[in-house]
Amino acid sequence: MDSTLLPGALLLRGAALGLTAATAPGPFQTYLISESLSGGWRRGAPVAFAPLISDAPIIVLTLLLLKQLPDGFLRVLSLAGGLFVLYLAWGLFKQWRTGAAASDEVSSASGGLRRAVVVNLLSPGAYLFWAFVNGPILISALRESPLHGGAFLVGFYGIFIGGLVGLVALFHQARRLGPRVLRALLLVSIVILVVFGGVLLNQGIAG
Repeated sequence: MDSTLLPGALLLRGAALGLTAATAPGPFQTYLISESLSGGWRRGAPVAFAPLISDAPIIVLTLLLLKQLPDGFLRVLSLAGGLFVLYLAWGLFKQWRTGAAASDEVSSASGGLRRAVVVNLLSPGAYLFWAFVNGPILISALRESPLHGGAFLVGFYGIFIGGLVGLVALFHQARRLGPRVLRALLLVSIVILVVFGGVLLNQGIAG
């Protein structure tokens, strides 16, 4: 990294990557939308903060251990992630079929957060993103100073989490479109989750 690069520039670079990460389609974003549609702001908002919990071990693994792990690690991760995403899709489908409201579930918000953390931990994409995109930038920034590294992380997570919260707000408002539209949107998100689950399983099987 250019030694003249200022913390402000790293803040902007992190923000740009955070926006990309927040808007990129994936199992986590789809699950976030599903939770927001079925439970509104109360259930979706905690899910948006799941990366702050799950990313710490992911960052450590990718920066320190990923190159030393067996070649089959990502394949196993893909298989486990695919199965878990399909499990989530099945649970949402049962809710969609019965028309159960999220507010009828006990501790649904905390449960949604836990499931979102697991989705992130079992997503190969998160590890690859940190290994090949964010990781090298963070390492270079930390070599300059902790301030440089901190600026990058603040920029990235500030926009990443903010973007996820924005998605929650958007799909919370979508609940006002009426029960029929809401059920249709929820069904679409379930189908997308099934597709992502199938893609992860295929990646794990095919390598």
